[in-house]
Amino acid sequence: MRYVVQPADTLSAIARRFETTVEAIVKANALADPDEIVVGQVLFIPTTGPVPSPTPATTAQVVRRGDASRRLVALSFDAAADPGFTGQILETLKANGISASFSISGQWAERNRDLVRRIAREGHLLMNHSYDHPSFTGLSTGQPPLTRAQRFEQLDRTDSVVEELTGKSTRPYFRPPYGDYDASVNADLFARGYVYNVLWTVDSLGWDGLPAADIVRRCLSRAEPGAIYVFHVGAASEDAAALQTIIDGLREMGYSMASVSDLIAP
Repeated sequence: MRYVVQPADTLSAIARRFETTVEAIVKANALADPDEIVVGQVLFIPTTGPVPSPTPATTAQVVRRGDASRRLVALSFDAAADPGFTGQILETLKANGISASFSISGQWAERNRDLVRRIAREGHLLMNHSYDHPSFTGLSTGQPPLTRAQRFEQLDRTDSVVEELTGKSTRPYFRPPYGDYDASVNADLFARGYVYNVLWTVDSLGWDGLPAADIVRRCLSRAEPGAIYVFHVGAASEDAAALQTIIDGLREMGYSMASVSDLIAP
């Protein structure tokens, strides 16, 4: 079975809970360091004992990586500024037969309706990225945290736009603007139907002006089973220019690519 690492979890505690051993979990997940598991990490648990009854969830799960037992990674793209290179990215994904994930702000969806429809039509996962990209906690912007009502409005308004355009909801996947979240954000997400707060394992840093060649080196050097990559579609980023070389490099290393939903599927 698969298990999502929770706050305060250790491998020894997980092993005791599922009546297995730390060594068995390490082997099943190819863990280089058993002391370096993180909240949201998906572990494959080899067990023949009874499965404990699940505790009812009340908060969104923070997901930073997926199942490490498979040589599979997820490519995800944030869309909140300009349309940039979205068309080129979609062409590259289509040419390579890859299903990816797009976290989209509501404003971006309103301004780029045909692109949103195309993203959905070509089978990519749609994730909620808020309406106008505020920090829900204020950490990165220096603003007061959004109230619960304001957070709900950000989520609902975006989902309404996306569903109107594509017939598909962004639930249960959310990606926080700036990566900012806390326990209250996770509780509010869950209350609105968002089970997964999707972060990332590898940030390309294309948004920060990294040249394409450096983006490629960074992404390939940080490849690991279950990794979630975050790229940006905007014109300020060279992620689109680096994408084909990254795909080729990952495949040469034996990786396949899928959407976030496929990566974390039980």
